[in-house]
Amino acid sequence: MNPTTRQPAMRRVLPLLLSLSALFLPAQARSIFQPPNPLLLSSTELDDLEFVKTYIEANANNTFREPSGVLSHPYLVPSGPYDQCWDWDSVFTGTALLSLGSAPYLAGSMKNFFEATGPTGDVTICLDPSDPNPSCSSDPSDNPAVAAHAKPLLIQGALIAARYTGDYSQFLEYKDKMELLLDYWDRERKDEETNLYVWHDQMESGADNLVTSPCPSSRSGCWVEKDCGNSLSSADLMTELYREHKAFAAFLQEWGDQGASDKIDKHLQIAESIRDAMNTHLWNKDKGSYIAYNVTSRTPILNDVYLLAFPLFGDDVCSTAQAQAVASRIFMDDMMGEWGVRSTSSNDPSYNNDNLITPYSNWQGPVWANANAIIGYGLLDNGYKEKALDLAKRTIAVMAEDLRNSGTWHECWDSEGGGGGLAAEGFLSWNTLGYRLVDDIVSGKNPFKI
Repeated sequence: MNPTTRQPAMRRVLPLLLSLSALFLPAQARSIFQPPNPLLLSSTELDDLEFVKTYIEANANNTFREPSGVLSHPYLVPSGPYDQCWDWDSVFTGTALLSLGSAPYLAGSMKNFFEATGPTGDVTICLDPSDPNPSCSSDPSDNPAVAAHAKPLLIQGALIAARYTGDYSQFLEYKDKMELLLDYWDRERKDEETNLYVWHDQMESGADNLVTSPCPSSRSGCWVEKDCGNSLSSADLMTELYREHKAFAAFLQEWGDQGASDKIDKHLQIAESIRDAMNTHLWNKDKGSYIAYNVTSRTPILNDVYLLAFPLFGDDVCSTAQAQAVASRIFMDDMMGEWGVRSTSSNDPSYNNDNLITPYSNWQGPVWANANAIIGYGLLDNGYKEKALDLAKRTIAVMAEDLRNSGTWHECWDSEGGGGGLAAEGFLSWNTLGYRLVDDIVSGKNPFKI
């Protein structure tokens, strides 16, 4: 039976399956599980949402792993072709599935990263239970000379787990590790002239071949370490670091240790300086959006990519005028497609929807669930609930389309090709945000808020 003939029957059965499965969820889960006000969604949109939720409920625990090998705590994996604990996958997936039992796995993932943090703050971007020194490259033959560094999301991931469980003390033993992680960025990755922080390469950011880097990494033929390495400052890194310092300040407040007040003030001041540097050097008034910057050549990078709206995800990063400009810009046709925000503008000369995973996952056009969720929650926090819901509906629609067409999910989707899945068949990670994205926006709740 092909997907087209299967859809009507599936749509009749899904509401029953949804009701039955909800009976076996804990009360806390059922409160999130309830469908949003049907007046806000059409019957087709409700069908899509039910379809996506049912699939996630049936498969969520495929992302859960018990302690194994060098990983001494429960952890999360981007199920499918992967079996490692990755930094931002863990934070997004763990937050998405809190009502389905992910809290100990989110907390454990962050603890595994903290325990793998070295004395100089070095920690790899993913952890493999069978390998104490994984490269976590998408190309198994690749051993980059400079290993990618974990994104500054670990402290905020821990904070989300602590708040959900009400147990902040479980992370107290990792206070020194958290400080080492933050010190690393100040010591190794800060441009003193601009106060901008930098990625080592585009791969490290997680947006593998995004056009903000014409030479994404050392596996590019054009890569020259002294000219390319530690040069790219972009809005994702600055926003993540801003949030990371605020998250550490929140932990200090909860722990209430001696001298906490001074330390809290210090990290809140650092957060403010990061916000100020971003708004000074990465805000482009003429474009009405955020850009990137090359600190080596001292030149702005003007390509329009999803990062133009990333600072909406920060708490109070954007002014009212900036948020208004960004909200307008992200919904222009070159950035917003039928299935959500494109990773790169369709007006960019490098725009494409190629099916890539080795050596790069493609961020030059396809739609990515995590990028859309980040922007959706950011729009909500900045007062653009209607736009946020519009974006969430598009995201759910492409998830449902991929699932009906292929019976599974992929890493990203063709922004022009009818929602076709691209790369990494069986991928289950941040796309699980489809379980709560619409519900959160309707209720005005952002689970990532610091």
